[in-house]
Amino acid sequence: MYASTANNTTIFLATPYYNNTMIQDSLTEQLYSICNLVQQLTEIQYSQPSGMLSNASIGQHVRHVAELVQCLNAGYHTGMIDYDQRKRDTRIETDRAFALQVLEQQCNSLPQTDKWLQQAITIGNKTQWVDTSYNREVFYNTEHAIHHMALIRVALREMGLHIVPDQFGVAYATLQYKQTACAQ
Repeated sequence: MYASTANNTTIFLATPYYNNTMIQDSLTEQLYSICNLVQQLTEIQYSQPSGMLSNASIGQHVRHVAELVQCLNAGYHTGMIDYDQRKRDTRIETDRAFALQVLEQQCNSLPQTDKWLQQAITIGNKTQWVDTSYNREVFYNTEHAIHHMALIRVALREMGLHIVPDQFGVAYATLQYKQTACAQ
């Protein structure tokens, strides 16, 4: 249990859920969906700038997603996550095989016990550290991956490629809403 003491009063905050694999499985599912897509693309399609995405490529979006998960996994061991200090390794953007290797490594590093962490939030030249939990950050990375998958879907349409399932890049809440709306 996490406790915060102020003015001689102890406030007990929610304890992270331990061994909650549903949250971690959701991120793994999204990362494997990205892997499946990357395997279907040529090197040119993977690294081709998309006018619809301000000339960003699918590979650049994959790199961004992969590197945030790398920050999460590294931060798990140090207790401190700083998403702004990612590597920005351009090989992930241009080399599909390397990108797949990085994504696979991150998937294999995910099953961790939930615990409290610190996350850096930087605005301008000021940084503040805030409390978070591993599973909270896993969920953030899941939603972040889905957001970038939606952008990747735009690039695929621009290329005339219809190679991802309908749920690719669609938030879980949206999928649930659509399922419920169709059932009524």
